[in-house]
Amino acid sequence: MSRRKKKPRGNPRGSTAKRRSSSSRNAERRTVAQQSMQAARYLWAVVTGLVIAALLFEPTMIWTLGVGVFMVANAELIGLWLVVAGYGMACLPATFGLLIATGRFWFSLTHALWIGALYSVTGFLLLDRIMGLLSPYGFP
Repeated sequence: MSRRKKKPRGNPRGSTAKRRSSSSRNAERRTVAQQSMQAARYLWAVVTGLVIAALLFEPTMIWTLGVGVFMVANAELIGLWLVVAGYGMACLPATFGLLIATGRFWFSLTHALWIGALYSVTGFLLLDRIMGLLSPYGFP
């Protein structure tokens, strides 16, 4: 049997290997940059959607809370459902925003409950003040 000599395949530390590795690195960087840009666009779309949802929820939330408290004050306990619905609407935008920002479900849910409570109380007090200014008899 004859032994054949192996042909040298090139110097792995030569200039062609450097060119190939740098071009493949650049291609990888471009791919990563394109993927991160796509993720940023999706995130921007979701955040914009949530801001719009929050703006649409706010008037409905304040109306629901106001009517619910009015009904409870007049001894109609079905108004509690409206208070709960208004509180839920106050919590929803904060829940989704925190879930997107942190990725932690229970963290976003518990913090959104506090944010919703503050938001709904502030909204109701603002509604109370506005109604006091617009009412011909005035509120105390």
